[in-house]
Amino acid sequence: MNNAKAEFFDSQVDEPWASSAFGPAEMRTIDRMLRQADFREGMRVIEPGCGTGRLTAILAELVGRTGFVLASDISLNMIEAARRRIGSLDNVSLEHAAIESYQIDPKSFDVVICHNVFPHFDHKPTVVAHLASALKMGGKFIVFHFMDSAGINDLHRKAHRSVLNDLLPPEPEMREIFETAGLQIELITGGEFGYLLSATRG
Repeated sequence: MNNAKAEFFDSQVDEPWASSAFGPAEMRTIDRMLRQADFREGMRVIEPGCGTGRLTAILAELVGRTGFVLASDISLNMIEAARRRIGSLDNVSLEHAAIESYQIDPKSFDVVICHNVFPHFDHKPTVVAHLASALKMGGKFIVFHFMDSAGINDLHRKAHRSVLNDLLPPEPEMREIFETAGLQIELITGGEFGYLLSATRG
């Protein structure tokens, strides 16, 4: 686990970007992502970098009692905030862990959703390969942000020193990372609705 990065995110737990409810524009982006993921009740979902659980709560409601959400974060403060938000829901497991070192049963999940976290993975190919192995055949791997890649990268370059090199790779590199992990990219798009990558395990 990258302790310097974890400490930075510990300090961000009460910032609006981490704690505020999603606005209408953000919900439209989330709805677009869910449609792309063919999201439905009963799904088993992995959400790395869950932060304070804003998206986790939505996912848990949508998958229902027959589904399951495994959510993780390297920041203990973020996980504790997520636990307060989620409460006693029994279809969610919140883990204080780096997802690449967390043991997950192979081919046991339907969807991986990386929301606002992908640039922060220190070794992206390792993380993608690890998460891809947890997907069932035909499972979806989603990466999405509320802004496009240029905006994300500019934001991080101006942020704290622990995340200034946390960049979203260009499309050719993303394709190589995902295809090497056995995933077929269906969509990479940016623009006013933010960044969205969708890939499927073949």
